[in-house]
Amino acid sequence: MSDAFADVAKMKKIKEDVKNHEGQLVELTLENGRKREKNKIGRLIEVYPSLFIVEYNDIGIMANSYVESYTYSDILTEKTLIRYLSAEEQAELEAK
Repeated sequence: MSDAFADVAKMKKIKEDVKNHEGQLVELTLENGRKREKNKIGRLIEVYPSLFIVEYNDIGIMANSYVESYTYSDILTEKTLIRYLSAEEQAELEAK
């Protein structure tokens, strides 16, 4: 059985990390069931006490943007993995 205090500390750290990267590009790896994963890159646009919102821009015939929300517990349980892109990676992606 996991230590409840350790989980609370981890959740607090996750929330702080997400808040510190608000407005930046992030890469999310989403568990899509049965050993399937989906990688997405989007901008972390809003942070709330129980969830955060990422905006994605599809490039194609019709350029669409859409938003998805995620909870901090998704990251804690490793259902969703988040990677904060460096300034160089962000500049490279925005130049495209």
